[in-house]
Amino acid sequence: MTDESGRSAVLRWSALGVAVLVAAWLAAEVWRDAGAFAFLLLGLPVVVCLVVVLTSRTRYARAVAWAGAAVVLGWSLVLGLGVGLFFLPVAFVLAAAAARDDPAPRDPAGSRPLRR
Repeated sequence: MTDESGRSAVLRWSALGVAVLVAAWLAAEVWRDAGAFAFLLLGLPVVVCLVVVLTSRTRYARAVAWAGAAVVLGWSLVLGLGVGLFFLPVAFVLAAAAARDDPAPRDPAGSRPLRR
């Protein structure tokens, strides 16, 4: 694991951790206001961050991280001035993780054209 991918992995895990902490912190209040809908309100950013972490070793990691950041940012804006603002740091951390990713992972064996 290179230094850059290590930092990106830390950012992904940090986003997941912050999303879980925010969801746990707001769970009781949102449950009183929204009932079972609280699972969707608070669970969507957590699930998105989990998907980003689980796909971090695939070739689509950067695209998934950008999509996750966009979804969490959109969800924060949809929820407006309520609980959505608490998920804004999660969106920014996911965007930072996507920006830190190497756009084209290099072949560890070295890419050389075949000679004929």
